[in-house]
Amino acid sequence: MPRFLRTRRFPNTMRYVIAAAAFAVAVSGCAVVHRPPTTIAKLQQDAVALGERDQVMRDSIIARLVRRAERRGDRTLDLLLLSGGGQNGAFGTGFLRGWHARTDNPMPRFDLVSGISTGALQAPYALLGTKASLDTVTALYARAATTIAPTLNWWFWLRRNGGLVNTSRFERTIASAIDGRFRTELRNAFAEDRQLVFATTDFDLGVGQLWSLGDEIANDSTGLVRSQMLLRAATAIPGIFPPVVVDGHVHADGGVVESVLATLTFADYQQLGRQLAARGLNDVTVRLWVVMNLWSHPEPRIIAPASRRQISNRTTLLLLYLHQSASLSALADLSRAVSAGVPGLKLEFKLAALPSSESMSPGAQKLFEQKFMQRLDSIGYAKATGATPWDSIPSAYRRPEPPVR
Repeated sequence: MPRFLRTRRFPNTMRYVIAAAAFAVAVSGCAVVHRPPTTIAKLQQDAVALGERDQVMRDSIIARLVRRAERRGDRTLDLLLLSGGGQNGAFGTGFLRGWHARTDNPMPRFDLVSGISTGALQAPYALLGTKASLDTVTALYARAATTIAPTLNWWFWLRRNGGLVNTSRFERTIASAIDGRFRTELRNAFAEDRQLVFATTDFDLGVGQLWSLGDEIANDSTGLVRSQMLLRAATAIPGIFPPVVVDGHVHADGGVVESVLATLTFADYQQLGRQLAARGLNDVTVRLWVVMNLWSHPEPRIIAPASRRQISNRTTLLLLYLHQSASLSALADLSRAVSAGVPGLKLEFKLAALPSSESMSPGAQKLFEQKFMQRLDSIGYAKATGATPWDSIPSAYRRPEPPVR
């Protein structure tokens, strides 16, 4: 019998009733996450294969971008990067909807969309880029408190699934949203060489892994179910949501590696430039649009210096938020390096970021809070339709000034 049941809080009869129920849950393995046996030697072999797979995927992404440039004919490519952020993704859905509503400087039809965590959920709708698709993802987030938000798994101490919550309704929502009809719409986009890339974290190998939804969903017999599984893995918050075993490896939220997925490196852009030039496409502009659903600074907090728990918890938050400025600065540096160092290619960088002041708003620290998400949606929409939709890169060494209210 578990130790916490052997206390005076429960009568003897109740203790055994609870213990019996716990045993029933424990032996029902439906909620347990299993993984096939492996060895470190096998993982090292897998790492080599994964590296080769990553290069093949990058080559494929570049080839499709070249074909997109030929198809478009305007010497422009548009790449959208959607960050992680959990419930803060409501800011991104509001921003995209507002951007689409603009009559001046309207939202382009994206050639590639990348997503991390909540951004991976938004990415399919952003790739389609229609009013209907953006209204659909907005409604999905509006109902998140009742259709996505997990419930506490009271038997987590027995259900050894690596998480604390029951994600059944989230899984049902994913299965309902990413269905056969939606796959048909996405396939039409993929047939035009438009792309959707997202990432998970391989906890066994300790690396990020890229996935192309177009490649995964192509299989008629297993593609839809596998795509749903991968999206669950891409959004599985470590230690809270159960991880997902993919191809024999433990996978969870891609936000562990980075909060925004750049997809292409400087070397990749060099290859893109060479292939474009070989097709007679010179002076091509790649527009890199970034929507940050994460604020760059956590809320101010008075910390007790003698509390190891407070220091540890604060460290985790600072590691999550303060590296945003470095990631965004790296993207800006990449754009300058490509523009200066890759002949015939220009890379432009634009950023729309959730204001850090919202970290102090009611509901900001919850997992899914409906009123707060409605507020973020409104902020995103107003920002996109306003006079200044794009932001400068924040500094990790200076708190942003609070907005004038």
